[in-house]
Formats: sequence, C-alpha cells, structure tokens
Amino acid sequence: MKAKPSAIISLRGWHPAIARAEAKSMFSNSIIQRTDSRRLLIAEGESDWEKSQIMSGCECVLIDGGITKWKSLDDLLSLISPSRKESMAIECWRHEGKIDVATRDIERHVGGLFHDEGSTFDLENPEHRFGIILDNSAGYVAWGWMIGQGPGKHGWSAMRANKRPFFRPVSLEPRLARAAVNIAAGTNDGFVIDPMCGTGGILIESALSGRETLGIDFDPVMVDGCQQNIDWAEVDARVVRGDATRVDFPSNVAAVVVDPPYGRNSPSDEKLIQDMLSNVLRQSKDSNLVVILPVEAGEDDLDEEITTDIELPGYDIETAFGIPVHKSLGRVMIIAKASIQD
Repeated sequence: MKAKPSAIISLRGWHPAIARAEAKSMFSNSIIQRTDSRRLLIAEGESDWEKSQIMSGCECVLIDGGITKWKSLDDLLSLISPSRKESMAIECWRHEGKIDVATRDIERHVGGLFHDEGSTFDLENPEHRFGIILDNSAGYVAWGWMIGQGPGKHGWSAMRANKRPFFRPVSLEPRLARAAVNIAAGTNDGFVIDPMCGTGGILIESALSGRETLGIDFDPVMVDGCQQNIDWAEVDARVVRGDATRVDFPSNVAAVVVDPPYGRNSPSDEKLIQDMLSNVLRQSKDSNLVVILPVEAGEDDLDEEITTDIELPGYDIETAFGIPVHKSLGRVMIIAKASIQD
C-alpha cells in the first residue's frame, strides 16, 4: 500500500459496502482501492473532493497526508509534515474499536508540531482542519487535511421520513436514498428521475445534492403528498402525475432511481415493474439505473456486495447490496445498465 496516496477516503460505518460504491461513482476520476480496513479507502489521481460534502457514506477525504499501520505516537509524529496554517484545528477520532492511545494526546502533540511552524488555531470555527483517524479494524492510522464534514451524524435524523408531513412506513431512509442517487448519477449532468416517486424521499435527496430532479407517480394522493414533502424540505424538485409505463422523460437523463412500492410475490406487481423498466429503457438507454426492492430478511451484508436471483429485463445487473430493515424484511439495492444486445 502506498504510504502517501492522492487521498484517503474515510467512510461512515452504517453500510461500508454501499459507501465504497458511492465513493467510486462520486470520485470517478480517481482509482479507488480498498485497504484492510472496513472504512478506509485510498485514491490515486485527483477528483473533486468537495463532493464528499453531499455523500451519505463519506465522513471526509484526507489530502496531503498518509496512511500506515499504527506503531506509536512518536512514529506518527515523525511521519507528519507540518506547515504553517492560519486558523486551523486538529481533530482525532476512532473507527471500529480502540487503539491504545488517547486521542487528546495525539491532538496535543500534533498541534505542537504545527504550532512550532507558526500556525494559529481556532477550535470553534477553523478554516483548516487536520484529521487523524485511528482505525482498529486493521490497526491503521490515517492523517491529512480534511475535506468534508468529518465524524458525526450531521442531521440525518432530522430528515427521517417520519418527520415529513406526508409519511408512509415503507419510505426509504434519507441516507440510503442519497447513496442511491449518488451511485446512479455520480458526476453526470442531467435529471435524476424517480418514475414511482411515492412520498418523495429520493427526490428530496437528489435535489439536496444539487441535481435536476423529476418525480412521477400515478396516484394523485401520492403526488399531492410528495409535493407537501418537497415544500417541507424546501428543495427544488418537480413532481407530476403520470404513468411510469408510458410517461415521457426529459432528453437529458443522468440516472433513474426507483424504490417501487410493490412486492415480488404478485405477478401484477412484477409486470408493472417490467413495463416501467421497458419505458425507461426505451427513452434512457445510456443512463444508470438503481432499483431498490424488498426481499426476505437475512440477505444483507454490510461489508460486501451480494448476489441476487432478481432479473431486470433488458438490463445487466452490475452490483447488488443487501440492506437490513427489520427481522422479517430486507431490501436489495441493484445497480444496472442496459444490456449490450438491447
């Protein structure tokens, strides 16, 4: 492993496998490589690291730093190259348990290195943050200048579906909806479309990430409720009533992301999904597709991709991820592209 890659990507712990896929889509100009750690990736080549600000699975990106096995505080101090910075802070945190060293000691000693170079500190509102991650899953320490939010929940609970004025129990978690949008759309320009938008969770996360967003639903009650949620979230998204199997899309579609409100046991439900996908394929063959479907509980894996026997006519499944919901229900996120022969 290269000691000083272009960047180190620090993932949140709720679903590292999905977070890795999100990082590959959002930092597509870089070569993303796994490490032995569940939550640390290394990147070679420059991407727009500010995209970390709109990612659900990325804590932050560390630049101009490094990553190595933890040996001692003295070893870490010898590897850091301090420079003079105005208005900076040191932030140290842990992943996956505890390496036997105090984070405050690290912050104090690393701060001393930068102080000796003439740096000034602002612990309340720093212009620059130097991050140090102690990752016990693989015994790593990573460090560098932080781009992105850093550790913490950062308001996801305030955006939960049950906080919205129009709510249904099957609504997606906001962080899952955001990851699905980012995986599908990446850095591509154009609309993110949800052709069965329901209560609008995917639309809200797409719009919050700065993308052109269009939702479609056949049920006028859902369209009205979705609009209530869009207004509540104060985002720029459009929702219209339409038939997902027939509706016309804009010409510039970046991605289609859909969480159909249907099961897999009913032939009529399966037919509806197939007809919806045929309409998507007819109009947006080159756009990425993410479909989230209900499955039996126990088909999840937070750390790795899964295999699935689900078929999407006209599409090749590139990746699938299992998502736990509760003891009797799970979800599968499927990333697909149009089959070459089609």
